[in-house]
Amino acid sequence: MARSSAVQGLRERIRTARRWLARNGLAMAAYLARSAGAKLAAGTVGVLAAVPGLLFKGLAATCGVVLRWLRLAPRTGRAWGDRFLAWGPRAARAVHRWLMRRAKEKFTEATRPDVATVFPQPGRSLPASLTFPNDHFGGDLVSVFKTETEAVREAYARYEPPMMLAVAAEYWGLPEGLTSTAEAVRQLAVNTAEKYPADAKMADLVAQVYALIHQAAQKAGEVGPLFAKLHEHDLKRLEEPRNNEHMWNILERRQDGSYSQHQPSHFVAVCQDIAHVYARYEPGHMREVAAEFEGIPDGIENVAAAVDLLQVRSNDRYPVEKAVVDAIAEVHTLLMQAASAAQELMPSFRRLHAPDISRHEAPRNGEEGEAMWDAP
Repeated sequence: MARSSAVQGLRERIRTARRWLARNGLAMAAYLARSAGAKLAAGTVGVLAAVPGLLFKGLAATCGVVLRWLRLAPRTGRAWGDRFLAWGPRAARAVHRWLMRRAKEKFTEATRPDVATVFPQPGRSLPASLTFPNDHFGGDLVSVFKTETEAVREAYARYEPPMMLAVAAEYWGLPEGLTSTAEAVRQLAVNTAEKYPADAKMADLVAQVYALIHQAAQKAGEVGPLFAKLHEHDLKRLEEPRNNEHMWNILERRQDGSYSQHQPSHFVAVCQDIAHVYARYEPGHMREVAAEFEGIPDGIENVAAAVDLLQVRSNDRYPVEKAVVDAIAEVHTLLMQAASAAQELMPSFRRLHAPDISRHEAPRNGEEGEAMWDAP
């Protein structure tokens, strides 16, 4: 009888593995198809956008030649209409980024286990009546860290700095925003070591991820001073304007006639909630803790996406020196290293707590039977 049950259990595991491979194989094929389609669409849009850009470039260059010949424009080495040549690459990058994000979302949705309809809130434990599927420990819950960082990514994508002093605030605010992100991960490491019934090695692994984010925050502290040094003259025109400073403006004078308008950092504002919410979060079940371990990599990537957006805009849109763009790129690289290290959290958690997790994913004689081993 015992042998028959073991054989039946093995067959069931094989069928489950086949279903998993079939579902994820189809999802990967669809993702690859969407990826190829994204590149094709981006190239097509880039070519279509480049055509009017070339026409405007030719028109601007012709006007420049005529105006210089008539001595109505200064004779400079800078060609007229160069900005129109960027239309094609910018359009291609925007379309490719949008389509690849959609493709990744579709892949994640296709490979995600069934999602529960009741989710834990910060500061609350799971209701006793909530039951869990046995296929993925913690995978059916929402990571608080991931949820908060998704809000950061979406909010920052909508933000458009009105002037260069607002852009400067973003550069200066990078270290504080990343420190808030790191503080949430540090809190998880402390709780893992002091509150949760987890192996001490898990706290060490989370602390390593925290150290990498902290390193990125320290690197981000170099961006603001570098920007101030390279753009000392530009900033002085705004912060200490001379009489009729607007006479040096490239375009028309601002309507309000003002210059110095210090702005708070939007990046700091959207990142502060990460640390605040996480400081109040008290999971009541190890499934919730497992969801946090699993959500840390995606959460860090969300914050890194906001930093990458600042880098892309600094390179394509803001009038800043290339060294500033490179400094932000180094911060983004360190964040991605932290996200890569965080990928080891969930596999390590499963390996170090295999007997505990197996009680939930493969309960002996059902959940009611396994519950006889529950601690008081």
